Amino acid sequence: MLTWPALLLMSLGNPVLAVVGMVVLGLLIAAYDGAAGAAMAELFPPRIRSGAIAIPYNIAVSLFGGTAPYIATWLVAATGYKLSPAFYIMLAAVITLVTVLRGIRETAGPRAR
Repeated sequence: MLTWPALLLMSLGNPVLAVVGMVVLGLLIAAYDGAAGAAMAELFPPRIRSGAIAIPYNIAVSLFGGTAPYIATWLVAATGYKLSPAFYIMLAAVITLVTVLRGIRETAGPRAR
């Protein structure tokens, strides 16, 4: 949800604020990427893990990452608001959060006490 403020900082024309905005986005991406690999690995048994992760992951990256510049350009043109791509990213984040909270179960077993 910090995408809009980070993009706002980057659009103000101040190089220091632009770097702060990029660092914020970088930290958010690092937090996601740090947990994503472990979470995806736990979804599948070892014998099919590589293909079961790689195929849907790369399809999703191609579909959403490949079309993101087009959608961002269209959003700016359609709304006239230069920060409107932030809302596309925030929507994707909400969809991801709902999917994770509803669809992924813990696989570690009971916790030690």
